[in-house]
Amino acid sequence: MGYRLLLDENIENGATDRLTASGHDTEHVDSIPELGKGASDADLARYSVETDRTIVTYDDDFVARFSPGEYHAVLFFEDESVSVTELVAIVDAMAEVYPHEEVEGLQKTGREWL
Repeated sequence: MGYRLLLDENIENGATDRLTASGHDTEHVDSIPELGKGASDADLARYSVETDRTIVTYDDDFVARFSPGEYHAVLFFEDESVSVTELVAIVDAMAEVYPHEEVEGLQKTGREWL
């Protein structure tokens, strides 16, 4: 059961194809015409609500500046050294336990899922 994901610009573009191949409906901010590289976090939050997508990010702005009602959900990776391979494995593991419709608010996540 896959997630509907929106990858922030700090997530490697290569993660998009790998997450999609793993069964997730994945968009990267860089490839969305109404967002694009440099889009504000507020625009990402709005887009995530409008499109029912979970934001995947290393950006702690979603922790400090936004309340959970301002975005659909956020998977926040505190450790920026998580590789694309690990990120995909973590998202896959989470999706096996929590279906997309149960993911809400800010979810701090990382290697504990491996």
